[in-house]
Amino acid sequence: MHKASMAALTGVALVLAAGSPALAGTPRPRITIEHRASELYLFQPPFHEESYPATGVDGLVRHCPSGNYLLSASLEQDGLPTLWATSGRGAGEVRCDGGEAVLSMAFTRLDPLLHPGRATVRFALRDAYTSEQLTETTRTVRIPC
Repeated sequence: MHKASMAALTGVALVLAAGSPALAGTPRPRITIEHRASELYLFQPPFHEESYPATGVDGLVRHCPSGNYLLSASLEQDGLPTLWATSGRGAGEVRCDGGEAVLSMAFTRLDPLLHPGRATVRFALRDAYTSEQLTETTRTVRIPC
């Protein structure tokens, strides 16, 4: 009797430790960032009279669960942060349908200006309602001449 109880208890423990069979085969969401940013172009920030060099960075999230997400994006060059080069409407909003979703953000800096060369980009996806982070990645990109 004792051996049968231990066998049953061990079986239950193994099932609980293994997790749900539905989740076992589900790949985790993953972001990839293109290694090359766009060529520099002029961007005029809202409420500014001058235009400044800006660059765009693209990425792709795979295995993205259906739902609404917010893109947290940053670019640093020469150890200094940048601003989003966008008018703001819909910036950073991502809708996933259970497969892949394109990620894109443009960046500028007023002083010192962005220049061709290397920069570090970070993309992270957060649930639009709970702010729970889904996934993130960082990559060194090249801003071409």
